[in-house]
Amino acid sequence: MAIYTKRVQAVLTEEQYAELAELAQSTGKPISVLVREAVEATYLERRTRQRRMAALDELLSLDAPVGEWPEMEQEIVNGATSS
Repeated sequence: MAIYTKRVQAVLTEEQYAELAELAQSTGKPISVLVREAVEATYLERRTRQRRMAALDELLSLDAPVGEWPEMEQEIVNGATSS
C-alpha cells in the first residue's frame, strides 16, 4: 500500500467540486482518490508509456543477431542448464 506524504492544493469551481463530490458519492471513493487516479491516468501513465516506447525504439535500433525461435529457445535452455 502506498504511503502518501506530499500534499497538493487545487482550487476548483463550485461546479467542478459538485461534480467531483457527486462522482465520489456514486463510486464510494473519496475525492482525494479520484484526483490521484486522474493524475495517474492523465499524466503519469502517459510518461511511463513514452519511456517504454523510447526503450523499445532503442532495443529495436540495435543490430543484435537473432535466429529462428527454435534455435534461440535452445540457446536459452543451454544457457540456463550450463554451470
